[in-house]
Amino acid sequence: MKGATILFARAVYAINWFYLAPEIPNLISEYHQSYKLAGIIPLSFFLGSGLMQLPASYIGTKIGQRNSIVLGLLLMSLSSFLVAFSSSLTEVLVYYFLGGVGASFFFSSGGSILSVLNKERVGLYLGVYNALFSVGGFIGLNWVLVFRELGFSNGVALVGALDFLSALLNLRLPNYTPSWKAVKDKGVVLLGVATVGVWGIYYAVGELFPSFMFFFYHVRSVTASEVTSSLLIFSAIGGAMGWLGDKFGGMKVLLSSSIVTSLSLLFLYTPFYELGLAILGISNELAISVLYSITALRVGLKNSSVTLAMVNSINISLGTWLEFVAGFLGYYSWATLVVLSLLPLLLLLNLRTRT
Repeated sequence: MKGATILFARAVYAINWFYLAPEIPNLISEYHQSYKLAGIIPLSFFLGSGLMQLPASYIGTKIGQRNSIVLGLLLMSLSSFLVAFSSSLTEVLVYYFLGGVGASFFFSSGGSILSVLNKERVGLYLGVYNALFSVGGFIGLNWVLVFRELGFSNGVALVGALDFLSALLNLRLPNYTPSWKAVKDKGVVLLGVATVGVWGIYYAVGELFPSFMFFFYHVRSVTASEVTSSLLIFSAIGGAMGWLGDKFGGMKVLLSSSIVTSLSLLFLYTPFYELGLAILGISNELAISVLYSITALRVGLKNSSVTLAMVNSINISLGTWLEFVAGFLGYYSWATLVVLSLLPLLLLLNLRTRT
């Protein structure tokens, strides 16, 4: 398989997004903060990634996509080592923000090189790219088991070591240089805005559902994290279904799977919350995989790092705030997010794009 080192790094990259999630209640308690601030820790990472998506993409047009991947992984490695030995909530936020910056250098360049190396089946390989994010996210959500064996500092340092190893493994990739002119595509902007809610609610559930269960259902953290990690298992299935966009039409599959994603949150209030997590995982990852495929094909695969960065920048910068809002809404967060995620999808109804 071409680009196997990218796929390995994608799974490691995903661990960085989720490894602190099961520790949020403990960190909030340790630093004597209100549970309503539970969303501020993952928010710091998301902001670092969202704010730097386009600047990182621009830098990638100067230094090349391989160098961008390696730089991103090294920054994430440094972030993890710093978080491991932080002594205050402020330090955790600053260092985790740095990890988000590193993530911004990896994502679009990794997807672009993988697409070029496997140009005959872009939808399939970007689906696998997303599926491995789910695999890494599953591992990250269960990193509490590593913390239990090694302690918090050593467990976080292990994440940093994996990031560093991934950087070394990708040093031999081709170093394509994309054109920055692709940033002018207005259709990509509409795609990004339309899917803000779909992107945002997935991470809101992934990061906050363990805390939701802990504070409202009094379930111990490890159990809640294990339940939420099932979301990522089903996400891997959804990612592997990315080829459906090629067969049935990208926009049709994107719209239908996005609607299902939004409505699935209502199950989180019922005894059937596990079914809700399954539906959310499959439909969301299918929607995002098709979104990336549509985006990558708009301006040529070698330039797709720019358009992928545009979509991801919009998704993260705007979608992240849904998670922050959810942290303040408490019990009513999921119902509110259903409405907020459905409204932007209206933009897809009149959007015409080449799939």
